[in-house]
Amino acid sequence: MAAAGGPVGLAFTVFLILAWFLNGAETPEYLAPDQDWTTWANNTEMKGRFAAFFALLAGLTFLPFAGNIRALFGGAKGQDNGRARLAQIAYAGGLIGMTSFAIATVSFSGASAEGAHADPAVSRAIATGAVGPFLVGPMGFAAFLGAGGLLALRSRVLPRWVAVVAMIGAVSFTITFLTTVDGSADGSIFGYGFFPGIVALTVWSVATSIASYRALSRSPDAALAVGASREDPGSMSVE
Repeated sequence: MAAAGGPVGLAFTVFLILAWFLNGAETPEYLAPDQDWTTWANNTEMKGRFAAFFALLAGLTFLPFAGNIRALFGGAKGQDNGRARLAQIAYAGGLIGMTSFAIATVSFSGASAEGAHADPAVSRAIATGAVGPFLVGPMGFAAFLGAGGLLALRSRVLPRWVAVVAMIGAVSFTITFLTTVDGSADGSIFGYGFFPGIVALTVWSVATSIASYRALSRSPDAALAVGASREDPGSMSVE
């Protein structure tokens, strides 16, 4: 199971990217005619369904991936209480971010689930209501990347550039919070923080997947080596 850290993390990254881009269709303006909302629902029906499917798969694979990340930094040399707290923050933030993203994507797919037969008022209401979890997701991912980036800088488990990418992603996700202040129902300039945040999250996920695979896959070999030395009669002292 330890060696599965890399494949699970890479699978999460692929599912996340698919869910994000399939769910990337822009909705009509809030006060747009009903026909525009009906046309949008008809054009994005299948994309929304697959986006929800891949979002759920991303959430499922993120659970073991998050555990591997916590184990990766938990096994770093010189672990102290500060780093342990950062590891917990990263783990909790990741769970909040991924759960909120999955809820938002699955809920948003309901806005176009009926296709050409969708009620424009229902589609408009669901799309507007999905804003909440869509912004809670960046809150969790900001904590996930921010704490993870600090851990990478302090423990040197990952290259410094990976830690910098994580910090940039944390700032990008935090910028999206200003969407609530902007109060624009038809899109906000601060929403563009999502894109660099997602890019940073995918780069971070791939890098930590490879690092956790290398670190955790060596554990069984080390255990076998220790066991062999204990069983070797030549290594035992004679009283």
